[in-house]
Amino acid sequence: MAEPIGAGFSVLAVDDEPNIVSALRRTLRSRGFTVHTALGGAEGLQVLEAQPVDAIISDMRMPEMTGAQFLQAARRKMPEAVRILLTGYADITSTIEAVNHGEIFRYLSKPWDDDVLLSVLHDGLERKRLARERDQLLALTREQNAQLAAHAEQLEDKVRERTRELQQASDEVKAAHARISADFQGTVKVLSTILEQRPGLTDGCARRVAEHVKALGPRVGLRDAELQDTVYAALLEDLGKLTFPEQWLTTPLHALAARDRDAFMKHPLHGDGYMMSLASLRGAGGVLRSLYERWDGKGAPAQLEGEAIPLGSRVLRAASEYERLRSGSIETRRFSHEDARKWLRNGSGTRFDPRVSDAFVALLNEDPDAVPTQSLSVSALKPGMVLAADLTAGIGVLLLSKDHLLDDNMIRRLDSFKHRVGKDLEVTVYRTKT
Repeated sequence: MAEPIGAGFSVLAVDDEPNIVSALRRTLRSRGFTVHTALGGAEGLQVLEAQPVDAIISDMRMPEMTGAQFLQAARRKMPEAVRILLTGYADITSTIEAVNHGEIFRYLSKPWDDDVLLSVLHDGLERKRLARERDQLLALTREQNAQLAAHAEQLEDKVRERTRELQQASDEVKAAHARISADFQGTVKVLSTILEQRPGLTDGCARRVAEHVKALGPRVGLRDAELQDTVYAALLEDLGKLTFPEQWLTTPLHALAARDRDAFMKHPLHGDGYMMSLASLRGAGGVLRSLYERWDGKGAPAQLEGEAIPLGSRVLRAASEYERLRSGSIETRRFSHEDARKWLRNGSGTRFDPRVSDAFVALLNEDPDAVPTQSLSVSALKPGMVLAADLTAGIGVLLLSKDHLLDDNMIRRLDSFKHRVGKDLEVTVYRTKT
């Protein structure tokens, strides 16, 4: 019989409602976890003083100490513990604070799904195991290097063998880093999807802008970290709109009163401020900050002109305006594909960098079937297939990101998820050559 997923791990569950704590305890104990509980943040910190734990699950809304404050304090006491936040939609601003200051691994909406909660715990603890393995591999690498340096002349054959082992260890470390990077990118996409649940923010718009950036950026010289920062900026473009009145989001930009429009167009500055505290997103914040600068120098907030505007910001502006014209969030009507392309051409040299707008129009003119894809049910998936689009299920639920390589284990998990929700999933993958 397979060992329960929680065997050997301990979890602290914190909520001011005893029935919620009891429900978490029952669910986690049934999967083999050792469970500690606390009815509030202060009591939870006392538990951490006396008892190390592998994971912490906390509610956001609690009296005296919020979940954000508790998890920030818990991170200082036990930085290696996996932290999970249970939150409601109304708590989104506080949730961002918790992510920024408490380094949350995941956050889930209440009421939660037990299987999703257990899956998140499993992923978080797996990440912790990988970090431990990475440290062990690095320690082993240092030890082996010292031995090889001392006995190089006498043990040439041994040197070659150790070199092969070190290469394998390095590959494993790189693979672990790639998984951690993929987790971070997935988290940004989940946050982007959650942002789009506000009325007036078009579902999927940010992800489409990000896809345009990924395709357009390399054509105009955007590479590596700068390209990745611009993709993150595209996904989180709406972050600075969190506190805006709903009327501003449901009214096309050009239909807003002048004062409201001026205030609305400061959302890139707010977004930059939110991202400043996360080192991995500071570059994206800088790209977003200059979203409304114009090639002719008549933009905001700094009236930058021409090449003085970051290239990522110039690319993002063209891609964002195209999609938001199509969605009807800029003008009082939804632009057709052809009208939006004309807008790009007409704005060349004024709103847009001519080189960027020309390259984007050329990209939009290309055959959309140049990279063939196919939509399959879960039962038709095969190991080695690669996702050609983000896989989502339900409101705000991002299951897998585009370009994820499917294996047997992930296909089984998708099949299990399909049976739990009682509905098949439509999975878009790249066609393989025959």
